[in-house]
Amino acid sequence: MAAPVLGRPDVAAAGKLNVIAAGDAATLDRVQPLLDAIGQKTWRVGNDPVQANVAKVGANFLIASAIGAMGEAFAIAEGNGLDPHLLYDLVTNTLFAAPVYKNYGAQILEKRFEPAGFQLKLGRKDVGLAQSAAKSGNAHLPLGNALAATFDAAIAAGDGDLDWSAISLQSKPKARQ
Repeated sequence: MAAPVLGRPDVAAAGKLNVIAAGDAATLDRVQPLLDAIGQKTWRVGNDPVQANVAKVGANFLIASAIGAMGEAFAIAEGNGLDPHLLYDLVTNTLFAAPVYKNYGAQILEKRFEPAGFQLKLGRKDVGLAQSAAKSGNAHLPLGNALAATFDAAIAAGDGDLDWSAISLQSKPKARQ
């Protein structure tokens, strides 16, 4: 069986993780009390343990994509004279009223990249895992390739130990000449 989790350290400390489980049903039933102790919900995604890992990689890829997209959208706003906080308020209360957007969007705007809840270099690892999973599934990830390049640039800039939301620094508008 496999049981990766979704949630930052504060969520883990509160016992509110989302557990992604896959494997033999009898085995999962036997360990369910342990999973209940660490998580608010166990998501059973299949009989093959690999399926849990694929779901985790997919979920983390979606988070990384959302962080990258927010960084770029806020840069567009700022670069064109719009307060990015206004854009954040608009989208997190309408189109993207979800914890990932609200929490990471606030971190980006407040430039709260330390301490790292999830290090940028680990986000890069997860994007690489998504690229590998896509290749093994005969899928193509043009966004994933661009996202990997953005993570690589952030790591090259020395941001690898910061929270992965620091990839947004790669989108910051440059001063106009």
